Amino acid sequence: MDSKKLDINLKIGEKKFSMKINRNEEEKIRQAGELAQKQYLKYKKAFGDSSSEDILAMAIFDLAKQNIDCTGRKESPELFLELSDIINELGDYLKAQ
Repeated sequence: MDSKKLDINLKIGEKKFSMKINRNEEEKIRQAGELAQKQYLKYKKAFGDSSSEDILAMAIFDLAKQNIDCTGRKESPELFLELSDIINELGDYLKAQ
């Protein structure tokens, strides 16, 4: 095994993932996995009757929106508005389920 690589396991949603990562990125990747799982659980609690795929989609869009908010991308407000519309549509869909 390459001494710079590390095998780790992460759980996101109902699924476990095995990954081979660079050792120097372990902390970031584990934090990202924890954040993804936290978002999944947040939406699972709110929309528990929905499928895992729908819940993961909501979590992904929420994290993507947060990423855009944090990076302060003012050069692409259309992307932000489009993403917000998608998030709202998914939320409405999940509430109707």
